Amino acid sequence: MSAMDFAAALRGGGGPPGVETAPGDSENPAEERAEGPQGELFEDSMQALDVAEEALHAFIRMDPDAQDKAQAARALQVVLGLKGAHQKSVQAGDAKSLSRALSGSGSIGVPGG
Repeated sequence: MSAMDFAAALRGGGGPPGVETAPGDSENPAEERAEGPQGELFEDSMQALDVAEEALHAFIRMDPDAQDKAQAARALQVVLGLKGAHQKSVQAGDAKSLSRALSGSGSIGVPGG
């Protein structure tokens, strides 16, 4: 039994080892890859948050409207809060961190990554 089969068994997913489910048939929609605005696929939630952070920084630099910049700054605070919570979770080794590890997230155990 591979580590992926073990993780799937712990999540309660799928059937026997080697049998794949069709896209969209996952019991946990969070396991599906999320498609970005240009059709790119994010490997995990942290990668999506990294892209969101970069985009918000760019928007704040480029937009001339002060109210829009303030709104983007608030959105950036939310993104940074989510990233901070993830890092705290990884450092604590809590259930969220375990769940991410079992789902195959590439950023597990790498604070900030």
